[in-house]
Amino acid sequence: MFRFLNIRILFVFVLSSVFFHLQAQDVNFSQYFNNPTYFNPAYVGLSTGLKVRLDVRKQWTGLSGEYHAFSFSADIADRNIPGAGGIGFIATSNVEGIGMIKTTQVGFIPAVRIQVNRFSILQFGALISVMSRQIDWNNMVFSDQLDPRLGNIGPSSLAGPGNSPIVFPDFSIGGIYQLKSRRVEGTFGVAVHHITQPNQSFLQDVSPLPRKLVAHMDFIINFRKNRGYYNRARNIKIDPGILYQSQANMSLFALGINAYISNIYFGMWYRNEVFRKTSFTNLVWMAGINIPFNNDSRMKLMYSFDMNTSRNTNFTGPSHEVSLIFELDNARLINPNKIKVPMHLQNTLECSPF
Repeated sequence: MFRFLNIRILFVFVLSSVFFHLQAQDVNFSQYFNNPTYFNPAYVGLSTGLKVRLDVRKQWTGLSGEYHAFSFSADIADRNIPGAGGIGFIATSNVEGIGMIKTTQVGFIPAVRIQVNRFSILQFGALISVMSRQIDWNNMVFSDQLDPRLGNIGPSSLAGPGNSPIVFPDFSIGGIYQLKSRRVEGTFGVAVHHITQPNQSFLQDVSPLPRKLVAHMDFIINFRKNRGYYNRARNIKIDPGILYQSQANMSLFALGINAYISNIYFGMWYRNEVFRKTSFTNLVWMAGINIPFNNDSRMKLMYSFDMNTSRNTNFTGPSHEVSLIFELDNARLINPNKIKVPMHLQNTLECSPF
């Protein structure tokens, strides 16, 4: 009985920290290269056509309760409008805290594009979104509900704020510099999320959502290139990359490489997360398949497995993530026959997605 009581008291302490002290962190996806607009809005319209992405993540399977996240995004590029990069939409949702805390975000992303020269471009994007956070107050346990002998004896006398979600606007911006040579395509980007640090408190208090900084870099190296997706069976590409992310007192560093051979993807990444004095180290394994419908459209299915290698945190268990991607290269916002594009903008740089 006393062990049960101690667990409940610890539970109360953790939940109290959620309300009064803890500054919420954004959910992290392992396959950031398959969910790029989540990390940097400047990715919207970076390559031609329509991209539709669905990501599902199940976190810390060794723990009881719900720790999962969903992300849906779609963006379309159009080079028939001078200076336009594209427009996009994103919706994310994650559940944490033994299934009691739910965060949802829905946003619109416009992007602009600047042709620097024949070999490089600059692109900037902005995320304009609405966020909501909701907590299941009815399932919380407070100290006045606990009896040393009987355990949980009934409802609390403490009045909660109710189960209505808090809703607030949120803004993020990002920039990307991309260059291309005969065999190498490089991308360098920086993004700042939650610029206004909106108040996310459930109570009559101030709890700003901390700004998040994301910096990333990768290089797609083409060893053999065949024209058309039906003829890609002998294509060979590798994509080494690095990502750094910082939010409040938490930093994330990821370094790894992906490879594409004969319509098969695989990769390995090292990721280190530092929360104050506790270090979480993961190895992320990725495998996937490219399924071409024709020369201009395809589906990609990716799976990643996060293996925790830290002795102090291996009780959390592994994490799983699945990404489903559809790409339609010929999709356009505006019929090119209905708009006249200046001659110097007709042959803009285009880097192919990995």
